[in-house]
Amino acid sequence: MQLIDAIDMGTTKSYKNERRCYIGASSVGNPCHAFLQYSLRGYPQTQPPPAVIRIFELGHTLEEMVVEDLRAAGVGVSEVNPKTGKQWTYTALGGHLRGHADGILHGVTNNLLEIKSMNDKKWRMFKNIGIARSHPIYYDQMQLLMGLSGMNFAWIVAYNKNTSVYHAQNVPFDEPRFKDLMRKSLSVVRGSSTTRISDTPDCFECRYCNYKPHCWPSDEQPLPLAVECRTCRHAKPTAKRRWFCTLHKSRATDPCSQWSKLQPKEASHD
Repeated sequence: MQLIDAIDMGTTKSYKNERRCYIGASSVGNPCHAFLQYSLRGYPQTQPPPAVIRIFELGHTLEEMVVEDLRAAGVGVSEVNPKTGKQWTYTALGGHLRGHADGILHGVTNNLLEIKSMNDKKWRMFKNIGIARSHPIYYDQMQLLMGLSGMNFAWIVAYNKNTSVYHAQNVPFDEPRFKDLMRKSLSVVRGSSTTRISDTPDCFECRYCNYKPHCWPSDEQPLPLAVECRTCRHAKPTAKRRWFCTLHKSRATDPCSQWSKLQPKEASHD
């Protein structure tokens, strides 16, 4: 249908696939080190289809609505850090590990706020078995944010996109899990681990990964990759989000003729 095609085309054109160039809290729970390495170095991702883009945009709209509902209920919410005027941000490992909180809930003690919108099936799973089991990636996201911020509790508020019903859970800080996430992040940032999760592109995680063309170039349409120091396998992260060239033994600022693409390591079967 021409009308729908036009809408989809407009959605695709308006989408900005921004490069993060760091390991984000929302992906730190991903078990694939190659995925985290690509994120750290700002490798491009495949363009999501129009419907998925609209799901992302709807999620942002619903976040604003949830905050309004919380305030209408008399809950104190701060979406931005008053000192910076920007979203609450927490960093580690020279700024190469970063997390952004949806807000801070103010009370006797401050709690981190994480807002998610879910379809009915995912929402019911969350309600029935809790976020650690239903959505471990979200659980890890909150644990990293709590560990970096020094807060001991976080509220996750989930909006059911089918029924408009809310469910929430207060999640305590899990220090052992936070330390596991920091160790994994350290192995990627300082140890330059590039181990991928599987030796086959047909596994579930690889099949739907937006970085798949970098691990499996023969199976996917290649993505254009900027020739930059951070995308070179010879570059290592240093303090203040800078990079160091292990070939020239100096700060990496401009790519040279010896630039080489990062190569994922075969999956470990230990």
